[in-house]
Amino acid sequence: MKSFLDVYVEFVKEKMNLLANFCKIAPIIYEAIKEALKEYNLQGEIYFLGSVINGTYTAASDIDVAILLNEIPKERKEIEGKVLDYVINKGLPYWIPIEFHFLTPHSFKILKKGGANFVKAEDYILNCK
Repeated sequence: MKSFLDVYVEFVKEKMNLLANFCKIAPIIYEAIKEALKEYNLQGEIYFLGSVINGTYTAASDIDVAILLNEIPKERKEIEGKVLDYVINKGLPYWIPIEFHFLTPHSFKILKKGGANFVKAEDYILNCK
């Protein structure tokens, strides 16, 4: 029987591998968000940001995704659930560490001015290596 430490080390290795291969999973996350927004008749822009984009991620990191909409939808938790269902059905782990940030143009502008490194999802996917 594996010790707790062995199981934890395996999990951390798997998570770090997932984050290291973000280029491969970014299109899945992007499509999942597009589909979920479409289901709720919402149009918005999708951005990736944070340590995964900077290449400074650690075992404590998550995948930060900003969804820019004219207003924050009341159904945001349902949208998050739809996205997670989609990515899990595409083979990503149920524990995938996605942090959703629903933003209005005003909050987006403030965060960008403050130094947040928003990268448009389409651009990231096109330029991923």
